[in-house]
Amino acid sequence: MHRTIRRLMVAVAHGDDETLGAGGTLARLADEGVRIGLCVLTDDDGSRSAPGSGHGVTSRRSAVEQAAKILGIERVSVHSFGDNRLDTVSQLELNRVFEREFREFGPDTVLTTSLSDLNYDHRLVSRCVRVAARPGKGTVREIRCFEVRSATDVGEASGLPVFSPQIWQPLEPVHLERKLEALRAYGDEVQEWPSPRSERGTRALAEYRGSQVSVPLAEAFELVRAVL
Repeated sequence: MHRTIRRLMVAVAHGDDETLGAGGTLARLADEGVRIGLCVLTDDDGSRSAPGSGHGVTSRRSAVEQAAKILGIERVSVHSFGDNRLDTVSQLELNRVFEREFREFGPDTVLTTSLSDLNYDHRLVSRCVRVAARPGKGTVREIRCFEVRSATDVGEASGLPVFSPQIWQPLEPVHLERKLEALRAYGDEVQEWPSPRSERGTRALAEYRGSQVSVPLAEAFELVRAVL
């Protein structure tokens, strides 16, 4: 049985998680009239600025907003927690951020990162989303987790669960191109091939996920909960 998505929120730790994990799906759903919100917990790139490199911590808000506009996201909320420092914040505080975001936007569906991710921020956000969107708490009827290359695909080697999708969203070429355009808004986050975060790597993943269900292009998701 199919359930129509009307209001979707993407909940992530870092700007670019939403694009890497679900950019094509967001572009497609926006074109289909789904109202989409984005909640990003961190607003800096501190973990990427090595001491002595000459590169200070910089804000990613403008990049998030630019990428969101390309993908058709109508509501963007960027909080001011530190990149890769979410473990210094109580989970209760983060739970309350998402509870407030969900209450204000009223999503019926939430997309977030996976518990399979090597990145601790990603796993923490995934847990917080499950708490904030627990049954009886609000309007959320479905939670899906997406994969973020170079985080989800290396978790298994560290003893984390393997990313195991149950849902595939077919994409048209135009949606993949929008995803790649949104990635470019993040500048240096788009790396050179053979990095999995290169444009070629992003395209290769879409083709691989599509081949799993006999379509040209797709993105894959783990299903946490769905009320039909």
